[in-house]
Amino acid sequence: MAQHAEALADLVAHNREHLHAYLPAVLPLACVGDALGYLEAAAGRAASADVLEWHVFSGTALCGSIRLKDIDATDRKARIGYYLGRQFLGRGIASAAVRAVLAHAFGALQLHRVELQCAAGNHASMAVAERLGFTHEGVLRQGELLHGVFVDLHVYALLQPDFVPDGATLPI
Repeated sequence: MAQHAEALADLVAHNREHLHAYLPAVLPLACVGDALGYLEAAAGRAASADVLEWHVFSGTALCGSIRLKDIDATDRKARIGYYLGRQFLGRGIASAAVRAVLAHAFGALQLHRVELQCAAGNHASMAVAERLGFTHEGVLRQGELLHGVFVDLHVYALLQPDFVPDGATLPI
């Protein structure tokens, strides 16, 4: 993934306003050096199985990132998160990427539960969760500090028996 540092920095730089709304922690990656450092750290987290992260491409264009985090092998659960550049929204890319990671999570990793959390105003992520069959389990009131304000988080989860794969796979 380190070879994608320049493309990642460019993606973030061109989507600062878009990413700022819900993922301000991503903004420092607009600098190639910071992006490279992040990608090297991501490789280390993957080696220890703490966090697994993949880049999402549309053709040869890097359009975002997706990750499994808080992976708990004992209770067989994890959380999923992702982002795309604004220019890649509305094409089904997020749904396809989430479906591919779910196939890996429920298949190779043998997880039983994958949770997706998103801020109350993030209607696009809510739609992805609902489209893929996640169940809305509730709201964590003021569950995240975003831009100095506590916002509610919608909690969605999908269980392995409820997952309907469509042939999507990850290049692992």
